[in-house]
Parts: sequence; C-alpha cells; structure tokens
Amino acid sequence: QAVSHRCADMLRETESVRSTTLWAAWAAEAEPETLPLAAAMAKALASDAGWNVTSSAMQVHGGIGFTWEHDLHFFLKRAKVDGALFGSAREHRERVAELSGLGAAAPLPA
Repeated sequence: QAVSHRCADMLRETESVRSTTLWAAWAAEAEPETLPLAAAMAKALASDAGWNVTSSAMQVHGGIGFTWEHDLHFFLKRAKVDGALFGSAREHRERVAELSGLGAAAPLPA
C-alpha cells in the first residue's frame, strides 16, 4: 500500500506540473501580461516535482532502480540538471511572490 500511495503522489505532482505548464503556454498566447507569473510558477513546480518524482521512482523500483541496467538514473540526473537550469525553484518561488504582490520574500539561508 505504501508503494501505491507513493505512485499516487507522483501522479499528483506530475499532473500539477502539467496543468501549470499548460497554463503558462496558454498565457503566452492569450494573456501575455500574466506570462511572467505563469512561467515562474511552472518552473518552480517543475523543478521540485522533477526531483521528487524521480527520487520516488527510484524508491518504488527498488534495487533495479539503483543499477546501471535500468534507465532511471538518466532521468534522475536530468531532473537534477533541469532543476538548476534557468534558475532554481527557490528563485522562481521568490519571483512568484514578487509578481503576486506579496513583496520580495526574505532571503533564506543557504
């Protein structure tokens, strides 16, 4: 049952990213003034979810997920690189707060 819950969480995160990314794509066409907010939100969610989903998949796959015989290690590395590409999730969350009118978030310790 724990595996089922982990898989359900992975699906929930994936669908959240999908929905937010589609919103950002729609905003680019229909409401360009909301694009900076939508893009920052999509990037922040995608960065976090990419790492969370691939590391959870590693756990779900068990021993085979940790070996070179399975391709999962490629996805884990890709998620790590993509998380840092074009700004970290933290930077984009700060941007979302700023664009939402919440003011700049206090910098977190590194």
